[in-house]
This record gives sequence, structure tokens and C-alpha cells, in this order.
Amino acid sequence: MKSLSLVIFIAAGLALTGCVQSGGGTEISSTNTNNEDFSVVTDPGDDSSGSTDGGAGSGPVGGGDSGPVTPPSTAPSDGFSINKGALLTASTNLSLEFFPPFSAGYTKVSANDTCGEGTWVRYVATDSHLSTKVNQSVPLSVQFRDLDGRMSACYVNRIYIDQKGPDIVFAKYPSAPVEEGTDVEVIFTVSDEGAGVSEVSCQFGSVTKVCSAGQNKATFPKMAAGDYTFTVSAKDKLGFSSQKAITFKVSSLYKQMVQNVKVTENNKVDILFVVDNSGSMAYEQTSMASRVRNFLDVVKGLDWQIAVTTTDPDNINLGDGRLVPLYGKTGSYVLNSSMSDSDARTTLGMTLQRPETGSGYEQGILTTYRAIERSLASSNGSMKFIRNESQLAVVLISDEDESANGAKNDPANLVKYVQDTFQGQKAMSFHSIIARPGDTACLGGEGYSAGFRYEQMSKLTGGVIGDVCASDYAAQVQGIAEGVRKTLKTISLSCAPVIDALHSVQVLKDGQVYNGTRTLTGQNLVFDDLLPGGNYEVYYSCVK
Repeated sequence: MKSLSLVIFIAAGLALTGCVQSGGGTEISSTNTNNEDFSVVTDPGDDSSGSTDGGAGSGPVGGGDSGPVTPPSTAPSDGFSINKGALLTASTNLSLEFFPPFSAGYTKVSANDTCGEGTWVRYVATDSHLSTKVNQSVPLSVQFRDLDGRMSACYVNRIYIDQKGPDIVFAKYPSAPVEEGTDVEVIFTVSDEGAGVSEVSCQFGSVTKVCSAGQNKATFPKMAAGDYTFTVSAKDKLGFSSQKAITFKVSSLYKQMVQNVKVTENNKVDILFVVDNSGSMAYEQTSMASRVRNFLDVVKGLDWQIAVTTTDPDNINLGDGRLVPLYGKTGSYVLNSSMSDSDARTTLGMTLQRPETGSGYEQGILTTYRAIERSLASSNGSMKFIRNESQLAVVLISDEDESANGAKNDPANLVKYVQDTFQGQKAMSFHSIIARPGDTACLGGEGYSAGFRYEQMSKLTGGVIGDVCASDYAAQVQGIAEGVRKTLKTISLSCAPVIDALHSVQVLKDGQVYNGTRTLTGQNLVFDDLLPGGNYEVYYSCVK
């Protein structure tokens, strides 16, 4: 299952070391605020049901939201039928009917598509098979033998065993308090790879409305202050159901923030590449080394370290935030700027070009979180890539979005973890080479699903957003490398600042106003020049 995902998150980089509540914040009027009504717009697209990863298995049996199709009767030349030719079932107990090409004395049933398993037994016209596989397309193969030892061809059929409700994935939702009087937008996808989606409903407060399979966008206008829950319930055509909910808070007040950070003049930056090694990235992976060949040219002169992990969330092999061993360097996991240019360029390119096929449930935010946890816990110096007094940059390359909504999949939680762990002294930027939302050419080609959540994360941390479908990443990689340089001139704020006639951002250095030219990009305050060493205070306002 793949989903379009976008998460609005508000915590980044440097932690709040002092917070003063102010009663002087401007409060937006509650007039004409939300009365628990909402609208839903549905775009079924290709998401009502379907394969969850390119090359990861057979396509949907249920035919989207039109329901299971009835196959033609199995002909004797097919060798055997499963459940009289049905394509879909909820039971693991399968009924087999045999059509041998000659007078058979023995039959062998294998739980694969090669006739490579099973045991020869005396032939009977019908039999049963108990499958150990569920929620996937299950192959069976049959071979016949007569009493003289003559063997038949290997006959193969498949059936989809579906025993779970539809998948519900929230792509865009408020992960932090929303200012009263503003509109709230939630994007979610409902799909079912097996039976197909039968019905979907959405509930907000006391109001229930019909939603649909595929991608839905729910809009809640002019929200009043309070705590809210939005619930999506779905059922597939075999009767299996599922339900998921998100909660969010609408606030009516601002909070005044003062953030202290000590700046030490250095050019240290630690760079984590998070590369998608799932089956759908096969095309992009074939030339990954050449696509990123110029990255090191642009960061030349910095004291950099580079490590690589994958988007695979599974706690095996190279998943769950484990660092990838460097190509051609046994026992080494971290590149550094002391290496020769040619050696570093070759090693990085070939390490990024992954030969394995990882999980199709890509979770680049989660694996970034886990890679940082593992680096801090590591007693092995070669795997401890995050240094003191360095800034942190993440470069993600994926043709799909974050596929889950757990605590460590949430951008706000990731940034809060970095903020708390490093006591607010580390700026972080997140750069994404993705299938960009709205890029119809990419999404109609090699881009599997739009990276809503990665796009928003890059916007809020001042990161670059590149195109994973580009034949050459040279230009955007140069932009990302320049963005990594900017991380050295950045103060990451603890929340998204409010900028209006009554609110601004003020910076003091050693107690005096610092007027260095700067730009606010999302939650990152990026200065034109490297900050002189000293103690800085940043005053700003956020939604409470």
C-alpha cells in the first residue's frame, strides 16, 4: 500500500530554553466559527485499491471499488481450479478440483508456482489445501503422474486471500495547534488491495458523512478553539472493517518565545542520506551513482561527514535506521572530508546505488529518527556519525511518501527529538528528492506516489525539493549541497513563528540587537553570512 502523505509539523532544530507566556497576544475573533460541519472532496484516481509497490506482487483482484470479478470457468487444459476458479476468498481453506491431461495415478500440490514442493499422493478428483498465507495473492501449482511414471507439465493458478479491512492512511493533518478562525484541511486515502472498498464514512463531532475509496480531502472551515477528533471507518466487499482517527487542537492564543543558542565558529556538518531501496525505485537506482556525482564538489571546503541509511523500516538487514556499509570499504560506515575527492565520490555514489530490494512500506522519517538514535547509542566509532558542535542535514531520495502514521513517522516528533537530545544547539535541514505533488509527468511515469509529507518537511526546515524522475540530478543536487552549506548559517526555531503587524522575529547577540541580513524559511532562520561566535537570543511568537 502506498499513500499520498503530507504532514504539517512545527518543531525544529534548536530547543526552547526559555518561554514567557504573554497576555498581550492578539486573539482572533470567534465570530462565524465552525459548527461541526465539513466538506469532503474525493479523487478516486488509482487508489481505491491496487498494488502497493511496483513489482511487489500481483495487482488488485477486486478491480478497485467495483468489486471482485467473476472469472471464466476453468478449462480442463488448466490442470486444476481453486474454489472453482474464484479470484478472491476470505478463507485459507481452499478447494481444489483436478483436470489431469491423462489418466493420473498420483498428484502433487505445491504452495508455490514452480511445483517445487509438496508430496506425491494417490490421485483423487478433488482435494483441499490449507494456506498459511493471507492478505496476498497466493500461488498453487499442481503436477500429475500416471502409474507408468509419466509426468505432466506444472500447472499454476492463484487466488487472493483477504482477511483484513481496508487500509486508511492520513497524509495531511494538523500535527500541532491551529490558530482559531483558520481552515483545517485533512487528506487521507482509503484502499483495499484484495476485495476492494465497499463503503467509507467520516465522522467529525456529531456529523457523519459518506466518504469514498481513493484519496479524500476534508475541509473544516473557520475552526473554533477546542479539541477535535476526525474518524474514518471503512469496510471491504468481504465484510472486513477498519477504523482510524486523528485528533487536533485549535488554539486562540499566541505564546511568546525566547530561544538561547551558543554559536561556535566552525564548518562542521553531518549529512545523512536516506535512500529508497524498494522495488519501485529500480529505474532510479540503475543510475544513482551518476545522478549524485557532483554533490561533493559543492560541499568542498566543509568539515563534513556522510552516512547512508534506507527507507526500509523492518528491523532486519539494512532496515530500521541501520547505516549502510560503505561500498568497497569493509567495516566502514561513515565518509569524511579527509578522503580524496575521487575516492569519496566513487564510494558515495556506489553506496547510494542499492543492490538489495527493501520493504515497499517506505518510512524515511522513521528511519531518520532511528538512524539518529542508533548513532547516539553506538559504541562503535565507525557507526557514530553525529558529532558535537556540528549541524545536521538529511537528504531523502524516494519515489513514494511516508507510508505510516506512528509516533516516529511524525515530522514534529522527529524534530522535537533532535531539539531535546542536543539541547537546542543543532540546526537541522531536510532535503527531499521526491515525486513532487502536482507533477503529473513524474506521477504518470516513474514517480509512484506524491511525497506530500516530505515536501512539507522540507518547506518547514528550509530544505530543497527535487524531482526524483529527473534523468540527471546534477542541478538539484547542487542546490541541495548549497542548502547543506546554509545549514551552517541557520538557527532552527522551536515552532513556526507568526509574522504580522504585531509580531516579528528579533535577534540579540551578547545582549545587543543583531541586524545580520536573514530570511525566514519555514522554521529556519537563515542568515546571509556565517554567524560570529557568541551567545544569541531569538525572540518570536508562535501559536499556543
